[in-house]
Amino acid sequence: MTVSLKNKIMCITLAAGLVAGCQKDNDKFFPDPYAGGKPQLGVKFSEALPSPSSGAAGEKVTYSVRGLLAYKDSIHFFQNGEEAAISSVTDSTLTVVVPAQASTGTGWVTIGAQVFPAPLFRVRGKARLDNTFKSGSGTDGLIYQIIPTSDNRYLLTGSFRLYNSNGQGNWLNGIAKIEKHGQYVTDMSTDSAAGRNGRIHSAAELEDGRFIVAGAFSTYGYKKGLFNFARVNISGKIDTTVQTVIPEEYNYDPDAGLPDMTEALSKDTVSAFNGGSSSAPTKIFARNGRVIAFGSLGLYQQIFYKSSTRNAKVTDRRVVHSVMAMDLDGNLDSTYHYDLANHEGMPGADGYLADAILMYDGKLVMVGKFPRFDGVTAGNIARLDANGRVDNTFKAGSGANGDVFSITFNKTTRKFLITGNFTSYNGQPCHGLMLLNEDGSPVTNFQTDVFLNGYATYAMQLKNGMIVVTGGFEKYGTRIRRGMVILNADGSYAAAYNNTGDLNGAVYGMLETTSAEGETAVLIYGYIPSFDNTNVGNIFRLVLAK
Repeated sequence: MTVSLKNKIMCITLAAGLVAGCQKDNDKFFPDPYAGGKPQLGVKFSEALPSPSSGAAGEKVTYSVRGLLAYKDSIHFFQNGEEAAISSVTDSTLTVVVPAQASTGTGWVTIGAQVFPAPLFRVRGKARLDNTFKSGSGTDGLIYQIIPTSDNRYLLTGSFRLYNSNGQGNWLNGIAKIEKHGQYVTDMSTDSAAGRNGRIHSAAELEDGRFIVAGAFSTYGYKKGLFNFARVNISGKIDTTVQTVIPEEYNYDPDAGLPDMTEALSKDTVSAFNGGSSSAPTKIFARNGRVIAFGSLGLYQQIFYKSSTRNAKVTDRRVVHSVMAMDLDGNLDSTYHYDLANHEGMPGADGYLADAILMYDGKLVMVGKFPRFDGVTAGNIARLDANGRVDNTFKAGSGANGDVFSITFNKTTRKFLITGNFTSYNGQPCHGLMLLNEDGSPVTNFQTDVFLNGYATYAMQLKNGMIVVTGGFEKYGTRIRRGMVILNADGSYAAAYNNTGDLNGAVYGMLETTSAEGETAVLIYGYIPSFDNTNVGNIFRLVLAK
């Protein structure tokens, strides 16, 4: 087919018109996106650290920067959010005075609405990251719990596979033991513990040095079919026992010269702890031959070996609610928080349990979100007696008017500390952090400031009365304190101890200890990528000097 010259000209003309039309539409509907932008001011800080690179409040620090002199009358400098007084400005330097409430972090200059970042400056004070704690790269997953052990070490549980690169080729999978100052203990072999997809939430040491561990797992080492619990020996491997089972049928020919397997098939090597729950417990405790667990437990489960074969297990199930107890072999303790008449656990929390403390007298103090526990008004906090019944002598009164996230207890001060999103406790106004007497009543002279843009989610009081508070907040009152603030015993701000930088992540627990030099220190763990502008791998030790 041929096309005439006239038709070609018409096509070219039409195409040109379409392009021109598009050009006009572009001019009309798509203006220059860069029009109206503010001109660059030419301000730039050197990447070099300031001089000095660290200092205390009130000291002068000088930054290398160009382009500020022309704006010296309109600049403001902030040290990690706190405004600092400007001492002098030259064509190549900026000197400021470290503000009284400053903390470690980067700085920045503002000129009108424009911001120019400055290098890191470390503020010296009485709190510091403990470099003598040798955790190295830490863990590659979160740490749920750390418990002190009878051999002066720590046992870690969580969802990690590595600790300071240990575990390569034979994953730790949720459990590890470390020395007091953080070094990995190599003589604990767990046979890959809870498996690649398992998590160990909690552990409790027994009097003979063995451990009960619990979490979300059906496998520990080479043993399968577990109900989220196991008993492990000192070396970290699962305790086993031999059970008699129904031998599976097979054709035995005595004339074939093969061994008779009837006796072998009637025995099965299984987990020595025969018991657990259908759902993962939150935390466990062990005392006086009893294991107490709490959480969204659902069902107690136990294998009935007399009716089982090696490959087909019969499981006994009992309904339990919130709290249950077992003996050290996993048998359900029907004398604790259990209704024998109805053959199931007591009703438990009308909501959920977030945390609990087992006291020296066997009483369990629980917190969370539950207006009632076992049918009794609770106010998100309750105490069970040594038999698992609601203890009406606990003086929480109306309790907290909001969720309670955590509870800790100090044996020296004999005080509880709770965190949450509540604004009053038994009618006493507060800001999501409350100090309680041992009987559950509020400490009347304890008062904190407000946590802004978040809540306190975990806190602990030390033997000396000081309080370490962590959470998702950005400010404590008017002070910039991202993720951590340290308070005095009455809740007031401990100015000399709030010099460290931001805590990024979520704290699951703390333990009071000492540094290698014998100073008061706090071991802090959870999901914590960094603290004080340093990668910490979910675990670090904080020194609080005198």
